[in-house]
Amino acid sequence: MKASLRKIVRVAAQWPYVGRVLRIVVAVIRLPQFHDHYHHQLEQQSAMLRAVAPNPHFADLSHPIKPWEQFNTAQLPTLLQAISELTHRQAAAESAADNLRVSVPVALRKLTRDVAQLREQIDLVATHGASIAQLSAETARLAGQFHDVEAGIGALNQQYGVLANRHDTLANVGNEALEKAGSTNDSMAYAIQRIEFVRRELMFEMRYGAGVGKNAEVLDVKSEILSPEKLEAARNDQLRLNLGCGHIALDGYLNVDRRALPGVDIVSEVNALPLESGVADEIFSSHLLEHFPEEQLRRELLPYYYGLLKAGGTFRAVVPDAEAMISNYADGNYPYEDMREVLYGSQDYDGDFHFNMFTPESMVALLKEAGFDTPRIIESGRKNGRCYEFEIAAGKPESSTTQMTSN
Repeated sequence: MKASLRKIVRVAAQWPYVGRVLRIVVAVIRLPQFHDHYHHQLEQQSAMLRAVAPNPHFADLSHPIKPWEQFNTAQLPTLLQAISELTHRQAAAESAADNLRVSVPVALRKLTRDVAQLREQIDLVATHGASIAQLSAETARLAGQFHDVEAGIGALNQQYGVLANRHDTLANVGNEALEKAGSTNDSMAYAIQRIEFVRRELMFEMRYGAGVGKNAEVLDVKSEILSPEKLEAARNDQLRLNLGCGHIALDGYLNVDRRALPGVDIVSEVNALPLESGVADEIFSSHLLEHFPEEQLRRELLPYYYGLLKAGGTFRAVVPDAEAMISNYADGNYPYEDMREVLYGSQDYDGDFHFNMFTPESMVALLKEAGFDTPRIIESGRKNGRCYEFEIAAGKPESSTTQMTSN
């Protein structure tokens, strides 16, 4: 027992707080022994006192247990509470040490990560610092350019002011020129009206004036071939006729007119050509058929052209489109004077009178009556200057026989 107590004492010497607790525990363990020893001494003293002088005032000494009971009730609970508190503190200290051993590596790892992140941020700040320096230099350069641009804008504003003044000057000049041009246009319009009046008066005097009999006969045109080589070449290849060509001669055609105009190959009336029947591959006319009365077309001209064509040949014509003109006139889109002149001709010279007007439907009927096959409208309502016109084509059947014409 004593050896055990000595070991406890050595342990207590190493850990002061634990030593105190152990001393208190040892004291508590030795309380029964102390109690018996103390009780025995008190009984001996009491016996000696009673033997020497029995006195009622010492009656309380026969009860030595009271001090012990006072220790048990008053001091021992306080002592045990102090021992419990010391035990809890020792356990908490040991737990804190264990927690410290576990948490220190974790904290060190966190600190290592924080240091690494801090270094990355430092490197990033250094990189951004270089970029910021570069941006500052670029900003300074752009600022210089901006000042140059501002200076250029100032110069341009000055030039713009000069140009604005010149523009105003030119605008004034332009207005004056427009006024003069308007006056000139008025003068030209008046001159054109006067020229047209003189022309009409001259043409009227030539046709209806003094010295011209009312029953004067129109001279017949003598037929003449002006381009025999061209005619011979066409016979060996394709003979294509452009009747009533006027001043508009077509390439690839033998151009026919009653006047020996530039480009005319055959001078002749269009109803009495110096050609035999069944020789033409194609007959074309533009604004010719309206110069003939309808009965002459039906009885003479169209049958004559039918006879000139080879079997399988083509007849093609452009004539005024009365249907389109009347429709546009009714809609208010076509002037009366234009319609009147196109329908009846300018009537300036012999041959400038129109005796007929056509619609696509009426022209198809005339061609069928003359024996042509499958007439077709190529285009209708086509605007050509002051005129609306349509184009029609029809063929001579392959099996047809040549018709003889009367002159």
